[in-house]
Amino acid sequence: MGETSFLLYLTPDDRIRHYHFSVKEKITEFAIQYETLIVENWHPVIRYDTAHGFAHLDRMHPDGSVEKVPLLYWDYNEALTFAQHDIKSNWEWYRERYKKEMGK
Repeated sequence: MGETSFLLYLTPDDRIRHYHFSVKEKITEFAIQYETLIVENWHPVIRYDTAHGFAHLDRMHPDGSVEKVPLLYWDYNEALTFAQHDIKSNWEWYRERYKKEMGK
């Protein structure tokens, strides 16, 4: 069994919060979230996790609403790999979308 948790800073104002738990190399739960610092506050922007018993993407909006998109066709290992790649590849676009919604 293994639990892994860390923060990965992309810039001083952008980071990825990573958590996963595995048993015999099989992911049993995870959460990976992109956060950005805006006006001295960290804002969660995109989160992939396994809360509610299934892998899904949460798109956070500045008004507090959250869009939930299920990742139905992947096991947790595949979903976590996809999430890491998506966030590392697209975090700048996610930040700009979020800031635009804020009117910044």
